Amino acid sequence: MITKREIDGAIRECEDAPVSYQNCEKLATFYTIRDHLYEETPVEHSYDVPQIVDDYGDSEFMQAIAGRDPAEMWSVMDELMEAVYVTNPRLYESVMRKLKGQI
Repeated sequence: MITKREIDGAIRECEDAPVSYQNCEKLATFYTIRDHLYEETPVEHSYDVPQIVDDYGDSEFMQAIAGRDPAEMWSVMDELMEAVYVTNPRLYESVMRKLKGQI
């Protein structure tokens, strides 16, 4: 039987290795094995997430999302960012740098 320590070691090794399809495939396999054999009770996190989007401005976008569920709005924004990534990679990278606080 594989011990949890061995699986965790293999996971750390894959996470530290250069990114490649083979390493990602191995990592996914190790995660699946660990989750199946050593299932742990999920940790409940308490986040202060608003139930609705507040009113942040007068733009058409801000007006459209005011009072809506943030999870639904983030899903729409994720789709938009995927489209921007494909159609305008430079704009995508610029937005991502701003979000990461690098500008």
